[in-house]
Amino acid sequence: MSNIVGDVLKQHYFHMVLLYCLNQINGERSVSAIYHLLNGKKSSQTIQDGKLFFLSHLFSIFPRLTRQQVLEECEIILKEGLIEQLPNHHFILTEKGKLILDEYLKIKPIPPKLNGWEYGDVGRIFWRRLSILVQVLSNFAFERNHYLPVTKNQEDLQWVKQFLKESKFSKSNLIHMLYEELKFTLQRQSKRDAMIFIQRMTSSEKIGLTFEQIAKKHNEDPVYISLLFWNVIHSIIHLQQSSNSQHVILNEIIIDKLQKNTLTASTAKTRYYLLQGIGISEIAIIRRLKENTIEDHIVEITLHDITYTPDAFLSQSDFNQISNAIALLKTHQLKKVKEYLNHRYSYFQIRLAFAMNGRNG
Repeated sequence: MSNIVGDVLKQHYFHMVLLYCLNQINGERSVSAIYHLLNGKKSSQTIQDGKLFFLSHLFSIFPRLTRQQVLEECEIILKEGLIEQLPNHHFILTEKGKLILDEYLKIKPIPPKLNGWEYGDVGRIFWRRLSILVQVLSNFAFERNHYLPVTKNQEDLQWVKQFLKESKFSKSNLIHMLYEELKFTLQRQSKRDAMIFIQRMTSSEKIGLTFEQIAKKHNEDPVYISLLFWNVIHSIIHLQQSSNSQHVILNEIIIDKLQKNTLTASTAKTRYYLLQGIGISEIAIIRRLKENTIEDHIVEITLHDITYTPDAFLSQSDFNQISNAIALLKTHQLKKVKEYLNHRYSYFQIRLAFAMNGRNG
């Protein structure tokens, strides 16, 4: 057991994230699927994978991640005997890998409020706007007019400028209100997590620290620190949605980005035509897309829109047959299900069945 503890302690947290994802997928998708999910590719397949394998909370958590980085890190844990390679860049965990993952997650579980699918993009916008607002108000309080903004993002800078211009509160009142709102929300975090959030902040007196700098102060892994930070951000946003808008400023920062639209833009267009009773072939012609692409959209709609039922493409009896096969085989591999059912159903129909089953994933 002491050897395992030593192996656990030497692992980087990103390795644990990879092991966690690989364990969830269990060889049924390639490592590219994990890359697309962590990077946040908004394709129907990636979105469906997130639901099916219960990985949506990690969607877009690492937006700057490259495919090469994922492959290199997989090579490291492969050499350490934590995973074994199957054909076509598929991997499964070895017994040693499972043991290390279990032990590591007991020490440092994946932060529970992370919700990349719901709050990944909106969380980054929230943080940028909040960072600028805190910096502006802090410098105003200390009567400092010359400083470099924490971001060069013109859209965010313009939002803060417009917010301050249109606010019915004075800057002095805004400082007090924002302080109280942040105090309220951070008191609901652990002391460590609240400290990480504060250390990231830039004010008139200090420059916010990077994840690497914070990790050094806490003697922690930078990736783990980043996840703890985004866990706080996602927690704050979730709190705003469930607190009946009692936090005026925090709500104002994000309200325009919380309009629920879980479908990709192209899929939303396909949904418009579907609801008019137009078939797949006609929609493909109208939109100048391949029929396979329209099928992808229908799967995405089925997965995320509980008011939509794909009866025109999958009857209830067919859904029951496919669902029974999925439960029996305990697989997410389309080919296995298709072969088991003697090719009676198309891949499209099987994907729809997975989507129907994955709505609560």
